[in-house]
Amino acid sequence: MAKFVLIKISIMAEITDADALRDAALKKFDADDITSDDYPDTADWHASEVGQEDRRLIATEDKTALHAFVDMTKAKELLDGVPGAKTAGLSSMVVELEGTTKREARDDWGKREGIPWLADLPESAD
Repeated sequence: MAKFVLIKISIMAEITDADALRDAALKKFDADDITSDDYPDTADWHASEVGQEDRRLIATEDKTALHAFVDMTKAKELLDGVPGAKTAGLSSMVVELEGTTKREARDDWGKREGIPWLADLPESAD
């Protein structure tokens, strides 16, 4: 019988230049080879209502633009070479945190994850 374990890794990103992030995400989106059952051709998918809505969200939402860069292949590789273990499933999400300082964002993150002391960590030098 197999045993399954959930490994939860969180990364907090600071958006330092939203325009640069969105521009880069739009370029990546436009270059990506995206298809679906309804739109097996990339050009058709990009021209579809779904494709246009995805593009609009990337252009207007930081979290959607950042999510465009999440590479699930790299996440899957985290267990490569681990004896007796293999990746059985993946998911990702990008959530906007409340606050305008790192401390406030970490406080919100800690509340979401059940880690109340996260906001009390010392500020990094960067």
